[in-house]
Amino acid sequence: MSFGKDIPDKERVELAASDKESGKYKTEKKGVHKGMRTRARIAAVEVLYRLDLVADESPPKILKEVIRRRRLGGTSAEYLTRLVNKTQKQQMHIDAEIERSLTDWRLTRLSYVDRAILRLAACEMLYFSEIPPKVSIDEAVELARFYGTEGSSRFVNGVLDSLYKREVLEKKEGG
Repeated sequence: MSFGKDIPDKERVELAASDKESGKYKTEKKGVHKGMRTRARIAAVEVLYRLDLVADESPPKILKEVIRRRRLGGTSAEYLTRLVNKTQKQQMHIDAEIERSLTDWRLTRLSYVDRAILRLAACEMLYFSEIPPKVSIDEAVELARFYGTEGSSRFVNGVLDSLYKREVLEKKEGG
């Protein structure tokens, strides 16, 4: 499924219908909740990508469409909605924190997919205390490996590791 019908081919990103069908994004030996959050994160990449690319689209409309098309229900749909809403609400702060972790890059120069992945992971790290930051980083690296370019996973890992060390560890140490 493509993110949008009017998106040029070079900007179009194909997402598998589910992590099970793709065979490349596995959640084997993980609990049910992990699988539900993983599905929500995959959908969040699509929603955040579309919101970034086509700024005049309505977030509730996109969420509703993605939830229906991906057949998300219950916990997955709730987590997706919570994650997208918090990312949108705190986007200025999230973007500023990501920018601080970029070396010789500007957030606007990143691909739409990498930017969406970084935003959702940063949102989890900064605002979702029930999610261990290392889980957010690992999930984002896997998303980047599957949906990004060749070097996306290493890049995403480096940016989020920097954010983790600066924001999460410093807060724990009282700095």
